[in-house]
Amino acid sequence: MPAGAASVSRRRVAVLGTGSIGMRHLRILRALRGVEPVAVPVRASRRAALEDDGYLTAAGLAEAAGLGARACVIATDTGRHLGDGLAALACGMDVLMEKPLAPGAREARRLVAAAKKARRRIFVGCVLRFAPSLERFRALLPRIGRVHSVRIECRSYLPDWRPGRPYRASYSARAADGGVLRDLIHEIDYAGWLYGWPREVSGRALNLGRLGIASEELAEAAWVTDGRCSVTVGLDYLTRPTRRRMTASGERGTLDWDGVAGTATLTPAGKAPVRLKFNDDRDGWYRAQARAFLAAARGGARGQLATGEDGVRALRICDEVRRS
Repeated sequence: MPAGAASVSRRRVAVLGTGSIGMRHLRILRALRGVEPVAVPVRASRRAALEDDGYLTAAGLAEAAGLGARACVIATDTGRHLGDGLAALACGMDVLMEKPLAPGAREARRLVAAAKKARRRIFVGCVLRFAPSLERFRALLPRIGRVHSVRIECRSYLPDWRPGRPYRASYSARAADGGVLRDLIHEIDYAGWLYGWPREVSGRALNLGRLGIASEELAEAAWVTDGRCSVTVGLDYLTRPTRRRMTASGERGTLDWDGVAGTATLTPAGKAPVRLKFNDDRDGWYRAQARAFLAAARGGARGQLATGEDGVRALRICDEVRRS
């Protein structure tokens, strides 16, 4: 579709980056009533194929803004996030940045400051916040009373992530913008969302030499919340089969979440476990996140969206673990 041929009656949203995640955002946005995505590929050679698929395209964010886009999803490699985010804000766009917000907390703070100066809003695409099983886990937390211990882990095997693409050539393998702490920052984000952000963090980030990559292959983090709850997080690129789970222990019982199975299990003290199963459809997560972002970009409540400040807090944890 030639740029400018589409009706401007629909709300236009730029999507910068048209890899696998960018294409998911484009597809989700196109299916929303009253929304028209504008694809902004990093490689100009992608435009013709995108237009053949019926997408409105732009050569850059300034052109997308000229077409009426006032909101932008950024789905480029992490190393580009600072520059791409600053460019989108300079074009007068509210931003949903794919996680993590930036390679480190220092760059993330620059983005938050730029958004404030531009009077725009910036959010982080921590889409697990919209998973029905995790939402239910959050709603059930009061049932176990004061939580004193939380154990979180996300473990998978990096070579299985992108079949057909050499994993050593991916951004995940790079020390500057890859590694499990950035890639699996979802776990750090929802730990802060559910239990509160820490003041101090201890941990370690290790490259065991198993995968032949420059970034950390394994990380462990630990902290105590202001509410006197001990939180530990374990992440790695080395484990088969994949597991993503969390256990919260409280004075009145235990609550478990299995992000792979899509279940939340409540075990009250002295009673049988109650296991709840959910249809954790990824498209559903992204659809809910997109609606929340579009509402927030119009000045509405942010709902479950991770804010730019949340993105800075999560990256500060990653930085501290890596330094230790």
